[in-house]
Amino acid sequence: MASWMVHLQVADKLLERLEGIAQTEFVMGNIAPDSGLPNEDWSSYTPGKDLTHFYIKGENGKTKIGVEDFVEKYFTEERRRGYSKEAYSFFLGYLVHLLTDEEWVRRIYEPGVERCDREDAADQNRLLWAMKADWYDLDFLYLKKHPDFRAFRIYEQAEGFENTYMDIFSREAFDIRRQDIVSFYRGGRDNLDREYPYLKEDEAADFVEQSVESILGRLECI
Repeated sequence: MASWMVHLQVADKLLERLEGIAQTEFVMGNIAPDSGLPNEDWSSYTPGKDLTHFYIKGENGKTKIGVEDFVEKYFTEERRRGYSKEAYSFFLGYLVHLLTDEEWVRRIYEPGVERCDREDAADQNRLLWAMKADWYDLDFLYLKKHPDFRAFRIYEQAEGFENTYMDIFSREAFDIRRQDIVSFYRGGRDNLDREYPYLKEDEAADFVEQSVESILGRLECI
């Protein structure tokens, strides 16, 4: 749910706080859940987000990310002990992505829906894409202001990264997505000095800072 640049910002700040991490694998893991191949209008992916984000039904009937299911399958204490530094860093990054998306839904998406007018709220798909217009333009604005952004540089330079970790993705899936995302952001975008009705620049920055602290706390309990 969070944009790729937000995921990379969270990853970058965690690299400063976590010890013994393989940087490339950790950064790639932070984008890996979004590595399903999209259809023409980006309305569905292969593999689907139900698999990549471990979606389950919550008590209220709404779909939510099954963080516990991911941990049980890939990140139990026993599994972590058997991983190489690279594998551990990748799966930790994957987990951080899921936790960041949970934070994004709770702190950004759901409050944004509540603030919008009734006409926008009536068409959830239109509203989502209107919100994403702000999210992604803020990504371009961030990269414009931080041209040497470390996590994006690590991601961009991970050419030929092969998936040897998860069988729901093809071997080349992460590198295909990497090429798409890098091309997207390197394409640039105009009219960034505009009003952002759904997400302000300072709100996005606050989200990253607050989410890093929340995620570090949650990681201590896993």
